[in-house]
Amino acid sequence: SWCGVGEEGKGRLCTCAEDKTVRIWDVNEALKEGKNGMVVRPTDTLEYHTNVVEDVDWHKRDINMIGSCGDDRLICLWDVREGKRNKPMHIIKDAHKGDVNCLAFHPMNEFLLASGSADKTVKLWDMRNIKSPLQTLEGHTDQVYSIQWSPFHESILGSCSGDRRVAIWDLSRIGAEQSPEDAEDGPPELLFLHGGHTA
Repeated sequence: SWCGVGEEGKGRLCTCAEDKTVRIWDVNEALKEGKNGMVVRPTDTLEYHTNVVEDVDWHKRDINMIGSCGDDRLICLWDVREGKRNKPMHIIKDAHKGDVNCLAFHPMNEFLLASGSADKTVKLWDMRNIKSPLQTLEGHTDQVYSIQWSPFHESILGSCSGDRRVAIWDLSRIGAEQSPEDAEDGPPELLFLHGGHTA
């Protein structure tokens, strides 16, 4: 995940891997050199996860915050400033009932985080109070592999799953009244399911 905050964030990148680590990179030096094939080494390695780290995301408004999630069912929020990287600043243990496959910071709301899991759900989290999720979105029939916020509509979130479906969620519809007929199609916040992919 690239850092998209400010001039000093340009060229910074965080990655994750099966080795249970999160790594931070700065490709600016390689870009200055302008040589092909230059080896870029990580500027830091973050270690706390006890299993495969599945996804990372750089906060969209805070240059110093990244999130990570993994097969240990943890969501970790990290402060990447010097001297604060030795342990996550916030840890959500058992964030889901299965592996946590993906997470995404909201592009406009600095406190909102979404996560997707092998437990077939998407959860919404308020980072000011991470003891329990704000909402659990249910509509997939297999594990959720990826989630992404709409860059144009603050309340729209997309998720994709092993069920070969892309779900589009409208958070502004959570709790809306439904007819019994509409309820058969899913919760009110499930705007639509796209089922056109075959593999």
